[in-house]
Amino acid sequence: MNIAVIGSAVTVVSMIAFLGIVWLAYAPRYKKKHEQDGMIPFLDSQTSSAPRADGDDKTRI
Repeated sequence: MNIAVIGSAVTVVSMIAFLGIVWLAYAPRYKKKHEQDGMIPFLDSQTSSAPRADGDDKTRI
């Protein structure tokens, strides 16, 4: 196979995957879930961001 054909095929497959992700992000049936997930940073959490008393700091990356 010609390298140009392979490059073109990869480009087409990548574009289809990108459009699929965009469709999922803006699909009306996922709107409520995305709105709920978008509020996560503003919710009161029951755990603090400070290290726990037992020394197990789960907030570090």
